[in-house]
Amino acid sequence: MSLPLPPPLSRPRPRPGFRSRYGVLAAVLALLAGLFVAAERANAAETLLSQGKPATASSTESSSYAAAYAVDGNTTSTRWASAEGHDPEWLTIDLGATYAISRVKLYWEAAYAAAYQVQTSADGASWTTIHTTSQGDGGTDDRTGLSGSGRYVRVLGTARGTSYGYSLYEVQVYGEAGSTPSPSPSVTPTAGPVDYQAEDATLSQAAVATNHTGYTGTGFVDYAAVTGGYVEWTVNATTAGNATLSLRYANGKTTDRPVDIAVNGVVVARPAFPATGGWDTWTTVDVVAALPSGTSKVRATAANTVDGPNLDKLTVTPGGTASPSPSPSSSPTQGGAFTVVAAGDIAAQCTASSSSCAHPKTAAQVQAINPEFVVTMGDNQYDDGTIDDFRKYYATTWGTFKDKTHPSAGNHESYDPAGFEAGYKSYFGAIAFPNGKSWYSFDRGNWHFIALDSNIFDQTAQINWLKADLAATTKGCVAAYWHHPLFSSGEHGNDPVSRPVWQILYDARADLVLNGHDHHYERFAPQNPSGQADANGLVELLGGMGGADPYTIENVQPNSQFRLSGTYGVVKLAFTDSTYSWQLIGTDGKVKDSSPTYTCH
Repeated sequence: MSLPLPPPLSRPRPRPGFRSRYGVLAAVLALLAGLFVAAERANAAETLLSQGKPATASSTESSSYAAAYAVDGNTTSTRWASAEGHDPEWLTIDLGATYAISRVKLYWEAAYAAAYQVQTSADGASWTTIHTTSQGDGGTDDRTGLSGSGRYVRVLGTARGTSYGYSLYEVQVYGEAGSTPSPSPSVTPTAGPVDYQAEDATLSQAAVATNHTGYTGTGFVDYAAVTGGYVEWTVNATTAGNATLSLRYANGKTTDRPVDIAVNGVVVARPAFPATGGWDTWTTVDVVAALPSGTSKVRATAANTVDGPNLDKLTVTPGGTASPSPSPSSSPTQGGAFTVVAAGDIAAQCTASSSSCAHPKTAAQVQAINPEFVVTMGDNQYDDGTIDDFRKYYATTWGTFKDKTHPSAGNHESYDPAGFEAGYKSYFGAIAFPNGKSWYSFDRGNWHFIALDSNIFDQTAQINWLKADLAATTKGCVAAYWHHPLFSSGEHGNDPVSRPVWQILYDARADLVLNGHDHHYERFAPQNPSGQADANGLVELLGGMGGADPYTIENVQPNSQFRLSGTYGVVKLAFTDSTYSWQLIGTDGKVKDSSPTYTCH
């Protein structure tokens, strides 16, 4: 912009008057400099902060509409969608540091909010509203000129504009980069009682509700009537020590709804939740547990199908005498529901720079699902499983989940010129060779998982180990996985090398087998090692669609219930203490197939 100069003087002034002219000029220059600084600050405030950051939501319509899709940079296709027909619902983004927030842009899908608030928080527990409206009409809302700060930004929908839920293609949060980082929430239980609202927590098999009175915050959490639903809070402590965890709940007239309380995956108590006499009457149950310094996860998991009580909030107060540890059977690390992602035939020799490269896309689905752990059914890295290729390809995508992956080897790992499975062993190390062998087992809940190496099924050491391992387990459900399938309708077809292992598992009344090798998806009805339908037989899932070039279906096998070729994706498995089921999730985030729910033998 241009600024007017001072009017010309009417007559000459003595020499000292030049000082006033210099003063005017200095003022003009100072004003211009101020404008430039203001412009620079305005530009700095328009930094996009939210894209790719962790996002959570009060609920999701399905895994195809996870919270992560609202920050993936796609404003027209992928989206978060809440459960339908319910108010309020929210989406929270963790920016990873504290920023001054100046603008939030919302790209609504058809299911928009008629009324909503934009809020900020330093700790993810206490919220400040920086924008509110009751005149929402969908489309794109570009809320500028905001004034607030925080590490967390939440869009809280309080009234739906349709009969459906809330759905956002994208949330873009802008602010001033370069603010002081805040790597962890600043609120700490050592500073005094801190409230964490249940509706702000991470939920599974549970939903935010408002159909009763007396709750605090914007709602309470109602568990679904299944085992394993949970509410999980992220709490923080500056120093390690005991803390009292107070859960405010309502239980109606039900005598008890058992809930396991876990800290960082370890159950510390299963307290009683007595009846409160009505759903509008609230009381508290206290549990004392040791919290380490820093961030911890506190999870309340429904322990049976009666479901849990309605939960209003968690209050964390320093001090208290720790509750005695419950028996192992009540631990969610020893029981309850959990999610696993599985796939085989994964990393082709390509990167995300190629639009046809599939393993970055399947890895994105693993990221969106965020399972407890990942299993792989061999051929993790093509073509020869060398360590260089593992580092160049697999590590850049699926390697993100390496620490929670339980892999198995495939034939392409055996081709390594450096030696049999040399690159595979070098990359995964003790993860794949926990006892110095390429076969191993581990437990989760009431499940016993067995990873086998079908490249060497002819070695008696592995076969003898398998028999002993099955004889020793006390778990009620058994799943095994390896590369070569006994039954397949694809190009490789049935592989008899796996029949002796099938027989051993069948005799032990195992439940589930996961395989790869043929590059397609296929599920089979329960059958015995001879391929005969058998209610007491093994259920086979073939999941070779993790990223390698697809194979065709050539010879449909008996008991094959569903087959899909040419579709990349991952298998999302849901386990409880006595059941299992799964969905095939495509790279577009959509469910391509859903299995029946099976009960363990």
